[in-house]
Amino acid sequence: MIDETEKTIPTDQTLVGVNQSSFLFMDEVPTQKLRLKVGIVGITGIVGKTLLEVLKERNFPVGELHTFNSFQSNEHWLETPFGLAPVMHLNPRKPIDLDCVFMAAGTEAAKSWGLRFARRGAIVIDKSSYFRNKRYAPLIVPEVNLNDLMPNKGVISNPNCATIPVVQALKPLHDIYKLRDFTAVTFQSVSGAGRNGVDALVREMENHEESSSTFSHRIANNVIPYIGGGDGVMSGEERKMIFETRRILNLPRLPIRVTSVRVPTIVGHAIAIHASFSKSVSVSEVREILSSAPGIKVLDDPPNGDYPTPIDVEGKDETYVGRIRRDRGQQGLALWVVVDNLRKGAATNAVQIAEAMLENRSA
Repeated sequence: MIDETEKTIPTDQTLVGVNQSSFLFMDEVPTQKLRLKVGIVGITGIVGKTLLEVLKERNFPVGELHTFNSFQSNEHWLETPFGLAPVMHLNPRKPIDLDCVFMAAGTEAAKSWGLRFARRGAIVIDKSSYFRNKRYAPLIVPEVNLNDLMPNKGVISNPNCATIPVVQALKPLHDIYKLRDFTAVTFQSVSGAGRNGVDALVREMENHEESSSTFSHRIANNVIPYIGGGDGVMSGEERKMIFETRRILNLPRLPIRVTSVRVPTIVGHAIAIHASFSKSVSVSEVREILSSAPGIKVLDDPPNGDYPTPIDVEGKDETYVGRIRRDRGQQGLALWVVVDNLRKGAATNAVQIAEAMLENRSA
């Protein structure tokens, strides 16, 4: 049991008038009314821990923090930016009423607990692929399709970490030029496979005789052109991008060609995109469109080494675009897109969704 007297939560007097979020509507509401019971499922994973950082940085109104690990985990205490919190079991016999739940524990946990939390009144944002093909669970990138969020009050699905930057870059261009098709090659870091992926790379870099474990081949000094299970023709990661991009952009028949590659970097996914549009494309105008698009930063001066790389974007929340150039005629465009897959590709996108849900509820 949690000793309520030991929680490090300020008193009401301390909180009144303190700005708790970057959302303007929240700054006008007494903070004690915004205190939320927040749950994180999968707290000891990489995304779970990144969620803690993002919640704190964005001043998300956490009043009580409830952290959960896998079904088999032993209870222990975790130091968080919101004080010491117990890591608890997900116990169906002892349900907890929460206001907002971030799920980063895989498909089995999502299947067993996503709707259970939602039916008890919680906003549930799930990072796994379980809800992404469910019509009742909107698949949301706030800068792209926030209107799809309303009037949902249950489970919201967080897209794949490689899909998010792709739709962010293509949506503002589609609005102007009308996207006709695109090809993407992704270069995805080992943290996309969780802590096991990071550990595998570290072990293999330290020991050149270390056999592969997490991945089908050694990842150190190597690349693997097949991510996730599949039917032998297309990998699971490639199928996700095709399905999710079509759903988010509301282009169900959009021709998409994808090759997903695992590369030996710790953090940061990069995507080479070659897109065709129905209208003639102006490169200078594309730079202006993307520079003014929410959540995007343009770095595009290749002769002077000005283009995004995974190291450049680590720890940042924006999607970075560079190498913008015409491709295959007047209606073709090539882009190089890079994102921190743990932040905007996962945790930050989820917190942005929760912020938008709170704003909708207050309206």
